[in-house]
Amino acid sequence: MLAIALVTTLPCLLALIYIGSSTVFEDVVSMSTSGLYASYFIPCSLLLWRRTTGQIRPHMSAPSGGDETNGQTAAAQAIGISISEDTEADSDVAQPLLMWGPWRVPGVLGIINNGFACLYILFVLFWSFWPPETPATPENMNYSVLVTGCVILFSIVYYYVYGKSQYIGPLIEHQVRGFARKEL
Repeated sequence: MLAIALVTTLPCLLALIYIGSSTVFEDVVSMSTSGLYASYFIPCSLLLWRRTTGQIRPHMSAPSGGDETNGQTAAAQAIGISISEDTEADSDVAQPLLMWGPWRVPGVLGIINNGFACLYILFVLFWSFWPPETPATPENMNYSVLVTGCVILFSIVYYYVYGKSQYIGPLIEHQVRGFARKEL
């Protein structure tokens, strides 16, 4: 019941912004649009990069051979994990090997599809920052580009100042690593 009340109340409160200032409402909508498309651009562009460099295994492919290849065991490959060989650390960073699911757009058509998606997202991002009417004045200017740029700069600075030293990544304990090697 509380969830329904919340989902009903929040849009009503957001609609009240339009009564106060249509420029603020349009900026909120613009920031929502740019945030949504920017967050979708990241995985879309990374998938395009992985597609073009061939870093995704075919669906249900078996690991090659029973011996270690390039520091990876067949058992670790079977569960889709690449294990680093750093023996000084208490645990190792897992590097998952990507594998296609049961459905995908194969080959060049998939690359074209991802490329078009990335270009379309950039097109929408470009136009989402424009003011809604011309001539642009301080009263009707779309300031969402400023807010989005500040959030991006803050995120980059925060990562290099604090996040980079705190984030380790997904871990595999040595016991799991030993188990994976014994499975050979």
